[in-house]
Amino acid sequence: KTSALIQIDHVVALQNAWESGAWKWNRAKRLKFGNDMMNLLAVEGAANQEKGSASAAYWLPSNKTFRCEYVARQIAVKYKYGLTVTREEKQSMESVLHNCSAQKLPK
Repeated sequence: KTSALIQIDHVVALQNAWESGAWKWNRAKRLKFGNDMMNLLAVEGAANQEKGSASAAYWLPSNKTFRCEYVARQIAVKYKYGLTVTREEKQSMESVLHNCSAQKLPK
């Protein structure tokens, strides 16, 4: 059985990764990305469905206190895998991080 209440979310959605450069990866790197614990997060099913494949430009967690950590994880994952960030993503990320002076990127 599966649960609609809790789902595993890719912080950087698979489609967003594909559009940001994953299309040129080999199968092994795509599998590594898809299973990277830094990019996996247990979330409410409704939030995961609402987010879909959206980047930070179009979706952020409704829990504003979690946004700093969420955006930091997106940045860390995109950096780790050499993925691009659109102008709109960057603006959204900068807007969130402006209020997160103590936030560090995960390692």
